[in-house]
Amino acid sequence: MTERPGSQISSAQATTRLALAQLHQRGIDQACATASGAFDHMKGGPLPGRMRTLLGDFQRDLITLAPDAWTAQERADPYRTEGSRT
Repeated sequence: MTERPGSQISSAQATTRLALAQLHQRGIDQACATASGAFDHMKGGPLPGRMRTLLGDFQRDLITLAPDAWTAQERADPYRTEGSRT
């Protein structure tokens, strides 16, 4: 089943919001896995501004809440790379 472009964005945003909620509940590894799913929803397409903002919020909060966690350090580069694509 193919998603419509608008539903891809909605699904990716909902996934990122879920990841933020998991992160704030200190489910670091689960949150990172969920956040990665946002890129799957976008299927390699450009990330809209709102998505870049949400993923930036996620990355900032991840570094704040778990600065020494391997997930915070390992996830930083993919978010920078994916988030900067237009």
